[in-house]
Amino acid sequence: MASETYDYEPFDNTDHTMKQIADAIRHKGYGKDVREAIAQGMESYDRTSGELFKRMNKVEEKTDQEIEAREKGDGNLQGQIDKLQERCQKLEEQVNRLQKDNDDHEERLKMIERLLFGSETITVTDPTDDIKASQSATEISDTVNDEDGSISTVVIS
Repeated sequence: MASETYDYEPFDNTDHTMKQIADAIRHKGYGKDVREAIAQGMESYDRTSGELFKRMNKVEEKTDQEIEAREKGDGNLQGQIDKLQERCQKLEEQVNRLQKDNDDHEERLKMIERLLFGSETITVTDPTDDIKASQSATEISDTVNDEDGSISTVVIS
């Protein structure tokens, strides 16, 4: 049988590593020192496990918060998608209105070009002070932006 050596030095109440505590439990010669080493080992375990439990609780809380944020984010994401779809619909409607306005402007521009460059003339049948019956005139009419429905320009030749 192997002979064991015992350590008869007192085991003081300072901070020891778990290895030092385990060695003290194995090799201390007096029961009181072994009991002290066991007590310190349990206290150290309690401190370490308490810190670990605190850390685990913090990690769990943080994980729960992230899960809640993601769940809320998914709902919020759906809300953002709905808002974007609504904005796209409004933009499409605006594009359609602008296209219609553009088409109207194109038609008006063609009419004005025909009147200006197509040499269309009209004969005035009702003589007034400014226009005599023998003169001809070109009339350009635009009815979009006037309150009474027409804007006319008469060119007398």
